[in-house]
Amino acid sequence: MTDQRLIMIVEDSVTQAIRLQFALEQEGFQSVIAASGEEALELINTRLPSLIIVDYHLPGIQGDELCRQIHMDITTRGIPLLMLTSDDTSAVELHGLESGADDFVAKSEDPEILLLRVHNLLRKSRHQAVGVEVGRSLFRRSRVLVIDDSNTYRQSLAQELTDEGCDVVIAPSGPEGLVELGRGDYDCVMVDMVMPGMDGIAVCKELAARRSDDAAPLVVLMLSAYETKENVARALEAGADDFVGKSTGMSVLRARLRALLRRKFLLEQNQRILDVIRLREMETLRAKAEKEAAEARAALAEGLAKANRELEEANARLRETQVHLIQSEKMASLGQLVAGIAHEINNPLSFALSNVFSIEGWLTSVLGDSGALSAEHAALLEKSRRRILDTGQGLERVRELVVKLRTFSRLDQGEFKSIDVRDALESVLLFLRHKTTDRIAIERHYQRDNMLACYAGQLNQVLMNVVANAVDAIADKGTITITTGRDGGMFMITVADTGCGIQPEHLERIFDPFFTTKPVGQGTGLGLSISYGIITHHRGRIEVSSTPGAGTSVRILVPLDLRGGSET
Repeated sequence: MTDQRLIMIVEDSVTQAIRLQFALEQEGFQSVIAASGEEALELINTRLPSLIIVDYHLPGIQGDELCRQIHMDITTRGIPLLMLTSDDTSAVELHGLESGADDFVAKSEDPEILLLRVHNLLRKSRHQAVGVEVGRSLFRRSRVLVIDDSNTYRQSLAQELTDEGCDVVIAPSGPEGLVELGRGDYDCVMVDMVMPGMDGIAVCKELAARRSDDAAPLVVLMLSAYETKENVARALEAGADDFVGKSTGMSVLRARLRALLRRKFLLEQNQRILDVIRLREMETLRAKAEKEAAEARAALAEGLAKANRELEEANARLRETQVHLIQSEKMASLGQLVAGIAHEINNPLSFALSNVFSIEGWLTSVLGDSGALSAEHAALLEKSRRRILDTGQGLERVRELVVKLRTFSRLDQGEFKSIDVRDALESVLLFLRHKTTDRIAIERHYQRDNMLACYAGQLNQVLMNVVANAVDAIADKGTITITTGRDGGMFMITVADTGCGIQPEHLERIFDPFFTTKPVGQGTGLGLSISYGIITHHRGRIEVSSTPGAGTSVRILVPLDLRGGSET
């Protein structure tokens, strides 16, 4: 970014550079000195000045070449250039202006004139950087208005400018010139300083008053036959861009005009480029905003979809938990009911068994003295004894059933404890006996040690679900094989059936909540899902293998070293 108070002095003479620096600092400017063109370019790379004063004669890169290089870069082409030289000749001045300098001052010139030209260039630079008309073509003839009361000089100057390629209009007075300016679009006004009525200073002030920020910049070149320091100061302070004496050769005048117009067109071009850049930046920002809005909408949609999925999953878990709790409550209620029934049956059962054994003993004693009885009575007593024995066997079976019921009720308790897995399996088989009698053969392969530390009620629920599924899988007759054993550090329970099997496309979904292949009303689809959760809670795993039409094998593995404290 350009530093508005920084002026660069490119001067190889230390004395001249310090003199210029002192004069500029007296005016409130900051300054930096470069002893060569190469050093100046290095400094410009780090900090852009608002104006550059360039000595024409420099070691290495000459002043005119430095001007050309500065104008070649879009970043620096708008910086005003003031050429400074000790050669007070029109040829040097002409060459300096042709190289791209915006103004030319001899080193012998009064310092006040130099400062006036510095202020003027800076003022014009700041004004012309704003409000340039964008739509005008770069390749057009410059329109120049010449205001001069001398018809001879007016016509001569108009001819010179026409030969230069300018579109020239002439006006004999200040008021007529201002009227003409209101009719057309001009690039430059060349006005005589001394005219009857409204002089050049008044015209210049009127133009400055009319100028608006959004108007195209108008270059003003003041002409005068009196080339004095006072006239130069008055012209520049009134708003003129340059001052040229009428005694100056036409080649120098044309060169100064070209320098002024070149800077004007350069600033217009810069403004066009800036406007294009701003337009593209706006389009980029708009496209970025639209992209961000689209991404935000997509993110919102994705967030809503994710929230919906999470809600659905949470709802599924809630339903699963609810069914699990209901089933657990049913199992607990069933356990309490079984325990109560077993308790109520046990007392009369014990009484009946005791009486049966007593009666059987008495009958045996009576039959021992059968010599006193008739043959008919002895036969009846023997028949009664056999019936009593059969009754005792039946009651023993009832007592076995009561023991299994009591075992099942104890397994339904929720605490962590050691159980005999064999007893648990037998209790489950007892409950399912009405489904297996005369239809399904049960093969048992229990290992010697079947003790396992676990959550008894939860494991009992798993065994009930797995064995019940095996029973349901056998439509007619078949076999269920139950095996216990060890696999490394795991206690293994295998339940294999010879039922219908599971289709491969269903096998990977059997643990999904609410998935079932049973007919509507015969399955909730939660048995294996709950069982999977229980075994996972035990840090174990369930493995299922199946062959459609041949049967299914469910392998339950629970760690032998499970500790209840870590799982609660």
